[in-house]
Amino acid sequence: MNTTPQRLLVVDDNPAIHDDIRKTLCRSAASESASDSELGAAELALFGEEPAAPAPRAAEAAPQEGLQIDSAYQGAEGLELVRAARIEGRPFPMAFVDVRMPPGWDGIETAERIFEEDEDIQVVLCTAYSDYSIGDIVKRFGPTDRLLILKKPFDIAEVTLLSRTLSEKWRLGREARRTIATQGDKIFDLERLLTMVEQSQISLRVQHENLEDRSRTLSDELRERTAEVMETRQAAIYTLAQITESRDPETGEHLLRMREVAQLIASRLAESGPYKSQVDEEFLGEFYCSTPLHDIGKVGVPDSVLLKPGKLTTEEFQVMKRHTLIGAQALEGAIEATPHGKFLAMAADIARAHHEWFDGSGYPLGLAGEAIPLAARIAAVADVFDAVTSKRVYKDAMSVEAGRQTIIEGSGKQFDPVVVEAFLEVFDGVCAVRDRSDETALATPV
Repeated sequence: MNTTPQRLLVVDDNPAIHDDIRKTLCRSAASESASDSELGAAELALFGEEPAAPAPRAAEAAPQEGLQIDSAYQGAEGLELVRAARIEGRPFPMAFVDVRMPPGWDGIETAERIFEEDEDIQVVLCTAYSDYSIGDIVKRFGPTDRLLILKKPFDIAEVTLLSRTLSEKWRLGREARRTIATQGDKIFDLERLLTMVEQSQISLRVQHENLEDRSRTLSDELRERTAEVMETRQAAIYTLAQITESRDPETGEHLLRMREVAQLIASRLAESGPYKSQVDEEFLGEFYCSTPLHDIGKVGVPDSVLLKPGKLTTEEFQVMKRHTLIGAQALEGAIEATPHGKFLAMAADIARAHHEWFDGSGYPLGLAGEAIPLAARIAAVADVFDAVTSKRVYKDAMSVEAGRQTIIEGSGKQFDPVVVEAFLEVFDGVCAVRDRSDETALATPV
């Protein structure tokens, strides 16, 4: 320990004790290692010789740099020095106090009065007598860490260690209290800040609640407007789809059934499989609206070809194939005409590519595999199934089971195998749609 007390008090009626403590604490390292035989006569008194009578203060040895040792020969005098040091702002960390100091206060009373004057000072009671047992002293002062008892005779190391240890303890205690006081001020400032923050939070909460009310109102209005827009959009799409029906009366029920079957397949793909991430809620909504427009291009096909009861010639079939491009171009023209027409993009893809084959042998562009838009691949299965199981002017209807077999045979050739698998998994629902005859029910969105 390198700590050296900067100031301490000795209260003892024997001047030799003062000199010896001063010499002990001022002794150099070399002096501290000297043997007892080298000690002066005054030092021997410190270590057990009968105390001499009080006498004027002896000449003080030069103290260690920065160290001040004050002396008092009676308890009352020591109390005055403690009071003066505290008033000066340079209090004593500790005091060595002799237990017996006739004719004034003894060390016990002196310590009690010093403790009342200075709440931080520590006292080392020095005694070589049995007037007071250690138990009596402890009982009188009660539990305290400010009082130590040092039995005489004591040695140099003991005095030195006590002075340094208690001084360091005193210093750390004062620093801790100063820190606590500083932290107390900071805590007070923090409490004020927290109060301000709390008030700000209350104000913000009120504003937030007002904004939430306004937001709910706007959300309700937005939902209403969105519903209106969706209803208007669906009505516009279905009106466009019915243009084809005006050319071919059989097309109307086909559009409704085809939409329902296509939606069943798409919903199954959304549940599992490789296309699950693509078929989300937005996809399903747009797909439901778009499928009725897959044959919108037939409005550009002449009646002689569209309504021909027999098999088409090669030339007539080339004319019929143009309906895919006519429909896609018409829808893309609507998209370009307004910034709000993007919802028709999927319908344009379906119109153009629903006759493309998975193996690349379809029309109009000869696309293959996943180069064909997914929406068109799904629509193709639903379109063909309903077409082969429906009566036309140029053919009779297949049975539902024969239509199922047609789709199976086209897997990997005309149709995407993943889409065909989904079709087979929802086939019971497909049959239910096929058997339904109430057009009003079919027109209701699922």
